[in-house]
Amino acid sequence: MRKLISTDLDGTIILNAAIGEADLAAMARWRAAGNLLVLNTGRSLGALRHALEGVDLAFDRAILYTGAVLIDGSYEILEAADLPLGVADDVLELVRDRGQMSVFATTLDGDLLLHDAIGSSSQLLSLFERGSRADLDGRRLVGVPVRGLEPTVLDEVHREVERRWEGVVVGFRNQDFLDIVPAGSSKGGGLVGLVHELTAPGGTCAGERIETWSLGDSWNDITMHQAADHAAALPWSPPEVVAAAGRTVGSLAELVEELLGR
Repeated sequence: MRKLISTDLDGTIILNAAIGEADLAAMARWRAAGNLLVLNTGRSLGALRHALEGVDLAFDRAILYTGAVLIDGSYEILEAADLPLGVADDVLELVRDRGQMSVFATTLDGDLLLHDAIGSSSQLLSLFERGSRADLDGRRLVGVPVRGLEPTVLDEVHREVERRWEGVVVGFRNQDFLDIVPAGSSKGGGLVGLVHELTAPGGTCAGERIETWSLGDSWNDITMHQAADHAAALPWSPPEVVAAAGRTVGSLAELVEELLGR
């Protein structure tokens, strides 16, 4: 039976802006044993490339934009869903007078910072080029991440944008971010769809059974944990995430060691 690990990136294997040597070695060992490695993240295509620049890490598939996009190990886009540009307009309107909030736009050909009332200079946010709503014209909008320092305000925006765009968008909390993506997208949905594609006639694992493990630390990982055959959160995960996973492990390296032995 083929085995697959679906792992989150930020806060799971990317810690302090880097992937540790033990996790890198574990992922290489996992694939060398004939198993599949899937990166499952809210990051965009450009942000994934940036995270892995100069890192010796091979993967089989990556589920990006919280399930909206699937790529292969060569960064080739295999599937993609997108949003109407009006979603960005409404989000900008909703946050304009709500204090410390920022609005981003993730597209298939670049990421923009549309509104910034926080002024954060974190490494992740610096990947977004400053732009305006007009810069989205002619692009495929895949996600609208919103960052807010007040959880209650972020939740208000979440509820309102889903009300306005019912059946079109869905939002997922990830620490101090709300990721707004096409309806039907989720990390769990991306994992289920990928396994179906791999095992279908003509797929890489046609006719095989794939046993899945998930590893992730935040709320947007809950659907992934629910979809996997086996799940694990990290010790610093919120209680709801630990409850969904049913257990914690110290690292991806620890999980691989458990599954493959020393």
